[in-house]
Amino acid sequence: MKITGQKPGINTDSYVKKVDTKGHGKQAGSREVYEKDMVDISQRARELNRIKRMLETVPEVRWEMVERIKGDIEHGNYRVNPNKVAEKMLERAIRNALHPKK
Repeated sequence: MKITGQKPGINTDSYVKKVDTKGHGKQAGSREVYEKDMVDISQRARELNRIKRMLETVPEVRWEMVERIKGDIEHGNYRVNPNKVAEKMLERAIRNALHPKK
């Protein structure tokens, strides 16, 4: 047994073949330059990515609104519009009936 200082199985480059852009196999370690991969992202995907980044800056809880409503409740100034509540309840019931969650 010959001891070379290399770990077994690590130096496998000579057994690995790479494929160039024409589909021909090349031995690993060759000096041939390969073309770079290209990715084309659609305008819609770019727009969605931009919107996602914008949404990440918006906090989940709008604390200034929470504090304002808390203050209104504490001072007796918070008023609930029962018609608006009923309207939203009906909208949600209709939406859930037409598009049930799976």
